[in-house]
Amino acid sequence: MFWEYQIKGGIVLAVSVLLYVLVLSNDSFFKRNRLWLVGSLLLPWIVPLITMPVWLEKMLFTDMGATVPLHTFVSVGQMNMDTVQATNYFSFSIEFLGIVLYGLISVVFLVRLFYGYASILSLKKSAECKSYKGFSLAVLPDSKLGPFSFFRTIFIPKELEKSRESRLILEHEKAHCAGWHSIDLTLVECMLIFQWWNPFAWWLRNLIANNHEFCVDNIMLKNLSDPKDYQYSLLNLIRGQGQNHLVNNYNQSLTKKRIIMMNKSDKNRTIHRLKGLLLLPILTFSLLAFTNPNQADEVKVEKKSEQTIANTLDLQKYIARNVKYPVIAQENYTQADVIAHVTIDKNGKVKGVKIAQKRQSNLVKIDEVVITAYKTAGGNQDNTQAGIKSLEKETTRILKSLPRLSNQAWVGQKLEFKLKFKLQ
Repeated sequence: MFWEYQIKGGIVLAVSVLLYVLVLSNDSFFKRNRLWLVGSLLLPWIVPLITMPVWLEKMLFTDMGATVPLHTFVSVGQMNMDTVQATNYFSFSIEFLGIVLYGLISVVFLVRLFYGYASILSLKKSAECKSYKGFSLAVLPDSKLGPFSFFRTIFIPKELEKSRESRLILEHEKAHCAGWHSIDLTLVECMLIFQWWNPFAWWLRNLIANNHEFCVDNIMLKNLSDPKDYQYSLLNLIRGQGQNHLVNNYNQSLTKKRIIMMNKSDKNRTIHRLKGLLLLPILTFSLLAFTNPNQADEVKVEKKSEQTIANTLDLQKYIARNVKYPVIAQENYTQADVIAHVTIDKNGKVKGVKIAQKRQSNLVKIDEVVITAYKTAGGNQDNTQAGIKSLEKETTRILKSLPRLSNQAWVGQKLEFKLKFKLQ
């Protein structure tokens, strides 16, 4: 379930990012694009937890139980917990190792997040604190750093505070603070703690940072009498790149596309609006495919099928799901084939169970079920007979508990079962 949740979340994220890049990224509806990108951060955690609608489940999945050959189940399917653990012991070890490795890398990213916060707080403590239009202003003594913003605080080097570009810089960073862009970046970093393996998560991080700049550039160009001064100030101030992954730098993501988006006209706005509306049903259907099937319905169907058993496959499934390897047999390293003759009355119910020493040719044969378990550490073979008795007792118990059998070939007949108990 852990890996399934991770993979489903990763695919949901990939679908959302690809739709954004292919359809929305070149539009000048920056606020709408921001909502889409922030939604892309949240969807991977929500969608895999949603129950899949019944109509979609029927569309995507077929009843595999009717198409799987009997021998396939018998050879690999011992449905009780002991068997699953024994058969997949090596795989379980690899999975456990994978989870440990995943957890260690996630811890590294968590430490990285806290270190980023600590670095920013340290800079603020060493800075000269002022205010600018209702926001905190931290004047940094280090001239090597570029201006940036973090939540409600603007950071600017002391030498730039008195430069002719200082007003443009402060207004730019104020727009970042007013838009609460640091929340988006923090959410991205939290997502990377869990989705560090997903290249689309890193891509989304860059897309969000670029969108922040598009939003702020759009605000700046609307409020300035001469937009060219703002663009020149960006070109003149190339410093402090990549200083902290949690902040918005003044000239962050200074690419050709950013300049193009500043000068982009707003023609065909109606078409651009329709793009978002048309994408919603596509995205919705795509994401529904990665929700979880209705487990409650599956349990109801499974319980209903166990009230009556109509075929050999369901009969073997019932036995394998409910039988337990006796502890006494495990402690005494006892493994054996137990043959049992079961009498079924005219109503399909079990009338009697008898342990047999050998098979009889005149009975209705039921293919064997293999029950596998681990040997108990520190066990011995001093009381093998007691182990065999416990196996026979467990066989009698499970066969007496059988639901009503509706197969007419079994009703009123004597059935022969073979349960093969094996230790690993």
